[in-house]
Amino acid sequence: MFVSNPRRAPSNYEQGMTRSVLVFVGVVLGIAFMMGCAKIDVHLKTVNVRSSTIYCLFDPSCTVTVTNSSTTPIPIKAGGTAFLESRTFVGKPGTPASGLYGYEYRIDLSKAVETMVDVGGVATKQIPCLLSMTLEVGPIIETLDYDGDGKAGDLIYVVTSGGPGRIGLEHIHGWSNNIVLDFDSPICVGASGGTGNSTYFVGFVSAHPPRSVTATVKETAGLTEKSTKIENLPRYDVLVHAPQIR
Repeated sequence: MFVSNPRRAPSNYEQGMTRSVLVFVGVVLGIAFMMGCAKIDVHLKTVNVRSSTIYCLFDPSCTVTVTNSSTTPIPIKAGGTAFLESRTFVGKPGTPASGLYGYEYRIDLSKAVETMVDVGGVATKQIPCLLSMTLEVGPIIETLDYDGDGKAGDLIYVVTSGGPGRIGLEHIHGWSNNIVLDFDSPICVGASGGTGNSTYFVGFVSAHPPRSVTATVKETAGLTEKSTKIENLPRYDVLVHAPQIR
């Protein structure tokens, strides 16, 4: 009768190889998991604030001195001027935001004017509107209380009182190092200068100094006397200041 040999115990070499393979598989799975997480779309918490409430975090006078500022034109098809404003400021010593950088953005079409375009041989009034903005940012601070409710953890603030503008955020979401600002109403040019729309300042705080990045502003279908089907909505690249990645 055939009798099998008793099962041989693995050698030290075999045990070492098994451990090495398990460690390698674990590392690969960990990297894959982290890469997958980086692509997850996350909605970011926003709060509405008074200008004095947010700026008191940076300066005892509750006003701020802007260190970097730009008003970059947005090349929409309209008369007048349309621009994206970005600015940064630094927290003074002794304040809750001491040494940190504040970043703010605002789209201003208040002085942009509607134009006439040819649609199938018919002169048609064109009123372009913008609806969202995307930009790459570095890490955002989440340890400050922006709205003064005694709870830290606010990520994004909107200056709805004490500052310019009249259009706020519907929501803001991000993945990897990108954030997308979706506004709660189309930002449209006006029938004449001074009657167009503009957003409130939208801001956040970072421990990282500024760099120049390209923000992408997306146009919505807009308002026309004769609506036309737009397959690919126009997008405009505009330089702004944003936190360094590392």
